[in-house]
Amino acid sequence: MDTEEQYLSSNGASRQSIGEAALHKNRGRLSDKSWRRIVKAQLIKDVALLAKTEALREEYLKKIADGTVRPPSRIEKLIMTASGHKDNAATKAARRILAKKGIIIKGN
Repeated sequence: MDTEEQYLSSNGASRQSIGEAALHKNRGRLSDKSWRRIVKAQLIKDVALLAKTEALREEYLKKIADGTVRPPSRIEKLIMTASGHKDNAATKAARRILAKKGIIIKGN
């Protein structure tokens, strides 16, 4: 019962891996050649990760079709969302919906 994002993350292809956090900053004293080399290396890494993500996404959909993996139901997704931080608007909304259905989430 994994979501697609959980499946991708557990197989090393999460959205968090795309890009480099430091590349948005000022490039400092790097020469144009060095900067281009760094950006090109990051681009190659991102393209490979996107290809892996697409292959894993197709694998996930195939497993769903085969019945090997079951995607979470709406209620299960709401329960996952309701487990978040108590100040998050999505968490509050999920808790309200679950409360209307008679499902109580204990926690924060």
